[in-house]
Amino acid sequence: MTTIDLNQAPDAKNLNDVIDWLTQANYRVVRPLEIRAKFSENTLPEKLITVAILDTETTGTNPAKDKIIELGIVFVEVCPQTGQAFRVIKVFNELEYPGMPIPEESTRIHHITDEMVAGKRIDDAEVATLISGVSLVVAHNASFDRVFVETRFPMFATKAWACSFRQIPWSEEGISSGKLEFLAYHCGFHYTGHRASTDCHALLEVLQHPLPTSGNLAMLALLQNARLAEIKISALGSPFESKDVLKERSYRWNPDKKVWAKSVPQTALDDEVAWLGQSVYAGKGFRLEFEKMTAMNRFSNRPGPTEVVKYD
Repeated sequence: MTTIDLNQAPDAKNLNDVIDWLTQANYRVVRPLEIRAKFSENTLPEKLITVAILDTETTGTNPAKDKIIELGIVFVEVCPQTGQAFRVIKVFNELEYPGMPIPEESTRIHHITDEMVAGKRIDDAEVATLISGVSLVVAHNASFDRVFVETRFPMFATKAWACSFRQIPWSEEGISSGKLEFLAYHCGFHYTGHRASTDCHALLEVLQHPLPTSGNLAMLALLQNARLAEIKISALGSPFESKDVLKERSYRWNPDKKVWAKSVPQTALDDEVAWLGQSVYAGKGFRLEFEKMTAMNRFSNRPGPTEVVKYD
């Protein structure tokens, strides 16, 4: 157990000295989120890209019937080779009346009320102008945000997207949870979440911390994985008795198409096909459906180029 001598504590009026003293005594101090406009004083590299850190608040979780009530975006300059952020260019945050009452269970999460959104409308033209020069849109749960955003703002379908929850190997880096609030504590800060632009600032701060194992910035890992093409494999006509081995292999059941499916890096496709032929289809003829997934359609409801291949 770590002990400290309170008689040796520095003047409590100098908070930074107190924090440094506690840290040296092996205590962990979690600071409040500091919203920054600049992340580096280094000379700007020759190439920078604009990344849009995006978050939404909605009336619920069903994109078929629920609506966006708040859109937050933090636009930041990033070096694509290192993941280093430089300057925050713009912060956008607007509310919108969804045309329906906000359910109480949703308000309990984000604290947005009907009175707050009454008469409000997100400016489509401003959003279109702001995202025109964006190279990548980042959301912490892109499978949720992208569908809602593309439904309300179709221009987002022309942008590459990345998911900081699924496309950074948090567990491989020794971090037990990919939830944003947990990641914030791991990075040494806390914040009041579930308002759009605040969540964006918190995510950007997390992405500018080095990962424990690789030492690379989390943003760099995200950029690298966003560039990779994946193939979504659907195991057509797989035998019922193979469901357990498919599940163990991280295949997931698609109830709409009634098929087991999994996405793999394009470079791993041949090995996965060989495994399926041996472990699922037992050397008999089989058919697989391949759907190409890239940053342009990944996490959306829009399918990529698809083909069915027969193996004898």
